[in-house]
Amino acid sequence: MTQNSIISVRVRHADPLVMAGLVALLDREPDFDVQAASDIHRGCADVVVTDYRSAMGLLAASPETGNGADASLRDLPRPRVVVMTRQDKEGEIAQAMHSGVRGYLLQSADPLELVDAIRHVARGGSHYLCNRAAALFDSCPPRTWLTAREEDVLRFLVKGDCNKGIARKLDISANTVKAHVARICEKLHVRSRAQVAIQATQRGLVRA
Repeated sequence: MTQNSIISVRVRHADPLVMAGLVALLDREPDFDVQAASDIHRGCADVVVTDYRSAMGLLAASPETGNGADASLRDLPRPRVVVMTRQDKEGEIAQAMHSGVRGYLLQSADPLELVDAIRHVARGGSHYLCNRAAALFDSCPPRTWLTAREEDVLRFLVKGDCNKGIARKLDISANTVKAHVARICEKLHVRSRAQVAIQATQRGLVRA
């Protein structure tokens, strides 16, 4: 894409008022070709601007993951997604970036940040966090990614299940659960199950 190329932008947001505002804002930019979309899974664009849930669903169905993708989607390139959301937990931001989101902005962000993010992402730039999201993410201790099994254990641990109860639900041994809990404590830099639950809740590390 050249410096003066027109950038095609598809906008879809679960909140109709936010969506209308996004379309009106972006349509002012002379280098943006903006389209409001009821279904971001159809059609191509340089950048897709959407809400958190829609972004995660779109990327889960992208050709590179293959999860849930139908035949009509498999030949499409992986979309460049910019999220506009109220989701402001460390885990939510990190999960979005890990899933392939290219830009992450909170709905309290400066409108100019969204315009900058779209141009940055369209031109192949690396991840873009708005100032507020970057501050929230950077204020948290570095997080090593939990494995899928550790995430399973963490989800039940936060609910208050004991090791034996978690073992039954996951069909693994209690000793294996104990080892996972120890590893989770190490990764989150805490010493107890109670502290794990607090950290995981505060930092949004448990997916629904």
